[in-house]
Amino acid sequence: MSGQSLIIQRKARQLKNILHKRNPLIVAFSGGIDSSYLLIMAVETIGKDNVIAVTARAPFFSPFETRHIEPLIHLASVKHIVVEHHAMTQDVFKSNPPDRCYHCKKMIFSTLRNIADSHKIRHIAHGANTDDLNDYRPGSLAAQEFEIEAPLMDAGLSKFEIRYLAKDYGLSNWNQAAMACLATRIPFHSPITLEKLDMIHRAEVILDNMGFQGARVRLIDRMAKIEIVKNQLSHFFSGTYQTDLYKQLRCIGFENMIVDKEGYKTRL
Repeated sequence: MSGQSLIIQRKARQLKNILHKRNPLIVAFSGGIDSSYLLIMAVETIGKDNVIAVTARAPFFSPFETRHIEPLIHLASVKHIVVEHHAMTQDVFKSNPPDRCYHCKKMIFSTLRNIADSHKIRHIAHGANTDDLNDYRPGSLAAQEFEIEAPLMDAGLSKFEIRYLAKDYGLSNWNQAAMACLATRIPFHSPITLEKLDMIHRAEVILDNMGFQGARVRLIDRMAKIEIVKNQLSHFFSGTYQTDLYKQLRCIGFENMIVDKEGYKTRL
């Protein structure tokens, strides 16, 4: 075993030590790799009867992430609570301010805290990791306000290390592209609407079907700004993908299209 592997395994043991002290536990479960690994490790550490997974459902969550929810809940065999997230009814979210994520997370974490209180559970955890310390994350303030814990971060685990451990464990979504919510594709102060979210989702499905997983479609007025993952850019420009994509985007409401030649730099 390499030195890097030893360090990662040491962090995994530290995670279990942390989880032992968070019994019982509610896990905010999105279907992404971070919360998936956290949920599985919580079940393995303190037992399925001491873990509740809670998932918020909303039209701005990427289906590429939420499609993993049911298989992982089946694997974990835990109680699963699904709550409707009504951010789209709130002007403070729909108006799309720079701190939109804070207001969104505040609503989710408030609901989680109410669920925890009703079950007489103190500890709630979400899937933040050490990489999040380097990003602008207004949602982290909401986590602090509602005392939402971050065991992965506390164990010193990065996204790369979580993927490594998830692959080693056998989780099917270990290499899943990080998919921020669809609202992030809309420029700040441009109102968030169901029509815009649907256009973005359908456009990203088209790209996924073409083989460009993890691509982003940003909506600027009625124009699609396409961001292809960097290592797929040359392939995208080598064929007729631009022409085919433009035709399909026109059919779902886009009036124009540009492709970012710098590509999309994915988070690990």
